[in-house]
Amino acid sequence: MRVAVCLHGYYGTVSTGDFSTSTIGFQHIKETILSKVDNVDFYVHCWQPECKKEIVKVYNPVCCEFEEQIDFDKICAENKIYQNYFDEHFPRKKTMYKNANASRILSFYYSRCKSLKMSLDKDYDWILTTRFDISARGGKEVNQIRFLIDEDKEYLYTTDWQQKNVGYGDMWFYGSPGIMKKYSDIYTSALNDFKPLSRYEKIVTTGWPDSNYFNVHDFNDQRQFTNEIDKQQKSTNLMKFPKWRVTDSHLYHKWFCMQNGLYEKTRWV
Repeated sequence: MRVAVCLHGYYGTVSTGDFSTSTIGFQHIKETILSKVDNVDFYVHCWQPECKKEIVKVYNPVCCEFEEQIDFDKICAENKIYQNYFDEHFPRKKTMYKNANASRILSFYYSRCKSLKMSLDKDYDWILTTRFDISARGGKEVNQIRFLIDEDKEYLYTTDWQQKNVGYGDMWFYGSPGIMKKYSDIYTSALNDFKPLSRYEKIVTTGWPDSNYFNVHDFNDQRQFTNEIDKQQKSTNLMKFPKWRVTDSHLYHKWFCMQNGLYEKTRWV
């Protein structure tokens, strides 16, 4: 069995110089992937060229690319994506959603897709994408890779969590090369869907599929955790999110998968 692991993003926390999270991530990858499969190749895209020597030492990637952080505010402007349109009357920088903006999401998708595309023309049984700091950040519900090597490969595997009404916990995914090739288009799709007045925006704000209406300002409103996708009798009172929630990676993953034949191919594990 041959497996490709595609790593992306930042190797360390830039603001603090903390690289312990990536050390924890490598340990998690050893425990959840390398302990199960002998033939594993790594592919890397990283925004920290200064970390190349360390990353090559740790992962010995088959292919890697290191580049300085692209200014995705400029990419947004070039593609007519306007965060101030979505944030009208919403003080994002003063809220827990301060990092949920189009430029940061596009940076994440760009790096992930760069590393994925390096692996797609090779003969692998599984391709898995995750971040360098996996298991070190986020709750255990989403940050623990569950790599089930004997399952049907023609599905998209990701974490089973209590917020499937919103969308996907996006820290890790795996599937066959064919499945992951479809997934690797998420960056280019987002460049269109994050434009004002897109169909994605309309569905987010007028009736989100497989959801249940809840008070978006009440974090304890249990109606958001009903996981309608798992029910035979689903709620007809769909969630209508405010416009400022459009730039949300969990929501966008759900939309992208629904539009690209991956939603019905998802196995939540």
